[in-house]
Amino acid sequence: MVAAGDPLQVAPVKVTDTSMDRFVFDCSSWRATFGGSAGSVVCLTGSHRQASDADFQSALDRVRWGRAGDATIMRINATWTSAFSGPVTQLRILKNVVLDINEAMLMTIESPSYNFQARDVFETTDPVVMQQAVEDLRSCVDLSLALKPSAFVILTRKMQGVPPGSRGTLIEIVRRTVLTGLEAEEVIVAMCEFGGKVVEVTRARFSAYNSAGDEVAHCEQMPLILGWAMTVHRSQGLTLEAVEIDFELDNWVTCGLVYTALSRVRSFSSLRVRGLRRGLVEVSRCAVAYYEKKLLECGIDPSDDGRPPIEVGTL
Repeated sequence: MVAAGDPLQVAPVKVTDTSMDRFVFDCSSWRATFGGSAGSVVCLTGSHRQASDADFQSALDRVRWGRAGDATIMRINATWTSAFSGPVTQLRILKNVVLDINEAMLMTIESPSYNFQARDVFETTDPVVMQQAVEDLRSCVDLSLALKPSAFVILTRKMQGVPPGSRGTLIEIVRRTVLTGLEAEEVIVAMCEFGGKVVEVTRARFSAYNSAGDEVAHCEQMPLILGWAMTVHRSQGLTLEAVEIDFELDNWVTCGLVYTALSRVRSFSSLRVRGLRRGLVEVSRCAVAYYEKKLLECGIDPSDDGRPPIEVGTL
């Protein structure tokens, strides 16, 4: 089993340094799987997403470690004047706000909508496991998706060589007849254009797993979301082409949340930000202590992994 992640990014909802629910690296199952003689933790250093913009990477390192001072905050807020050639994705905290933004933008398109419906399929009858599975699935896919031709969409799964996070436009909805064994089956396809490439997007399987790694539920849905707005939690793991964040609109005081949002893009030129304040840049003390310990155990000085000196203006 291999698990990968950044302990300094935003934690699951409601998990804090003092909550009853613990960070994954504080759980007994983590220690049983990767601790002691059972396994090992390897620290990978460096950044690939922001490798082309050293200035941006330096600013992100300060935010990631909770060491961003006045100069870094000013530099990030200066991106509010950035101009983009195509649509930009707003990153917000609350899902209902995101739904309202995307629905309002979709209504401005004067064409009929098509609703893609999905359903959850369970491999268990345990109500506790089923409830957790539903929560896990809804964090990455919705049962209902309304689309219109010309809608701004973002791909959430790799399709025909196009990576997840790619922004594009829905061209049309078409029906295809495919052979499955000896029977013909009608498949609905979303024809989308991503960076000049036309891709036939079909339904993908989204799964939820239990603590043993067994699939306990799944649903099949289009790996697309409307792209005018997205929650920060939904954006984790994606590389977005253009992002707008107004820190005056939401409550951002959650450890790792600001860093996770800012790091979705490759460079300052892909970012439009205003309202960032030093008080919003929070980092988990537990996560920092764990990460520093593991870096040292791997023979890595934390400063070699981007931990900067404390900046003037840092509280």
